[in-house]
Parts: sequence; C-alpha cells; structure tokens
Amino acid sequence: MSDSGKGNKVILYLLFTALALLWGLSFLGTKVALKELEPIEVLAVRWGMSLVLFCFLAVTGIIKINFKGKNVRLLAIAVAIQPCIYSILEAWGINLTTSSESSIIIAVIPLMVVIEGFLFFKQKVSRRTGIGIIIGFSGIVTAILFSPEFSTGGKLTGYLCLIGAVTTGALYTIISNRLGQEFSTMETTFGLALAGGVFFNLLSFLEGNGLHPYRVFLSGGSSMWSLIYLGVGCSFGAYLIFNYTLSRLRADLATCIQTNSITVVGVAAGIIWGGDSWGWYTVVGMLMTIAGIIIASRDAK
Repeated sequence: MSDSGKGNKVILYLLFTALALLWGLSFLGTKVALKELEPIEVLAVRWGMSLVLFCFLAVTGIIKINFKGKNVRLLAIAVAIQPCIYSILEAWGINLTTSSESSIIIAVIPLMVVIEGFLFFKQKVSRRTGIGIIIGFSGIVTAILFSPEFSTGGKLTGYLCLIGAVTTGALYTIISNRLGQEFSTMETTFGLALAGGVFFNLLSFLEGNGLHPYRVFLSGGSSMWSLIYLGVGCSFGAYLIFNYTLSRLRADLATCIQTNSITVVGVAAGIIWGGDSWGWYTVVGMLMTIAGIIIASRDAK
C-alpha cells in the first residue's frame, strides 16, 4: 500500500473514532435534554442550530454549496427520510427506553442495510450473512427480554420506534451512498440541516411550543450544553463525517465499523453516566449484536 493510501486509511480510522464518540454519547445527551423538553422541541433546537451554523458558513464563503444540475429529487427523498422520519422515531424511542437499549437496537442498521438490499435491490444474501443477521437480532432480544426492566407497556412503543428508526436509517444509508457520487459531503449534510431545521421547528410551532425550547436552551444548565452538543457536534459535525465516510467506502462496510464502535460507547455512557441498569444480558446482547454485524458484513456486496 502506498504512503498516501496508508495516510487515507489512518484518516478514516480517526474519523470513525470521532464519530463513535460523537454519536455514541448522543443517546445520553438526548436523554438529558428530554428531561426539560419534549422530543420535537429537542429536535427543533438541535437541527435549527445546525442550519444556522451552515447558513453562516455558506454566507461567509467558508463553504461552497451548489445544487445546480444535480439530482435534487434524490436528495429530497434522502433528507425526508433522514433526519425527518428517522429523528422522530429515534427521539421517541430514546425517550421511552434507556440509552444503552437504544444504542444496541440502533446498532443493527448495518444488518437492515443488507436485508433492504436483498428485498428492494435483489442483492444476494449468503448463508454466512443470514447467520450474522440472526445472531445480531438475537443479541437485541437477549439485551431487552432478559432485562428486569422489560415491559410490554410504554417501553414496547419505544422499542417499535427504534426498530422504525433502524429501518429508515438503513434506507438513508443506501441512498446516501449513491448521493456521494453526485453531491459533495458538505452539500448532502447541508440538505439534512435544511430539512431538519425547517421541518422540526415548523412542527414545534404547530404543536404550540412557540419559543419555549429556545428559552430553555438560553436559560443555561445541562439542557443547554446537551443541545449544543447535539446540534453542533452531532447534527453538524457527526453527519459531515458520516456522509464523508459513506462516499469513500461501501455502505455496508462503513456502517458496520461505525455502529460497532458507536454501540460500545453508547452502552458504556448509558451505564456510567446515565445510570442505566445492566447485567450479563447487556454485555452478552451487545457482543452478539456486534458479532452478527461483523459476520453479516463480511459477505455483503
């Protein structure tokens, strides 16, 4: 491998590490913000902040955005899925479950990428991939069903929301991989910020929240720092990294590496700082999920 090739590989590994920390801690950050705000309010401030930052960078000429002559329709479909649909499902899911549970469930996005590739794009699934999918989903079942806090009440709704987030997240991953051939990383991420900033703030106003989420944000405290982290670190920084890596690697490989590391950070953060209960079922479930992702992704085309 050439020196430039090794250098690019090192850069990707550093980006994966940064992404793991940013998104892995986002589950905990969201839980903190949800103590004072409703899910839609959190999303309104988070994506509104990201949009303002992007607009500032574009107006000052620091970044270049040009959609002329490009497949804007495909981009519109992608940003409708992520962040609009995905973020709502994820926020409600996190609100009704724990940080560690959310991390483990969201981790199966790479497996869903393989499944959706088979169902919608007629991609072949090998026996090894099938085994990996079964192991990965068994890990989720283990982590959830054996937890003493498992219930079929509110938490069941949370689990269903997170499964919906996994489904839409995988679809976005597949589409985003194609967007990378036409749009720059900055253009794709700006599209996400524009859709999220407008959509969630409009929803928040229609719900009658007015400027309440921004008053909470400006009042200081833990919610302010959590929202800054989510808006600048996750909706802006993490999505830039995510879209960049998707444009450089196969969708299945990129999401495999990312979600494995994000899951470990997310579960650890939930247990250490979020006070999530845990036991053998958490550790075994997480390891089974990661193993399933690795096995399934090895044969993914």
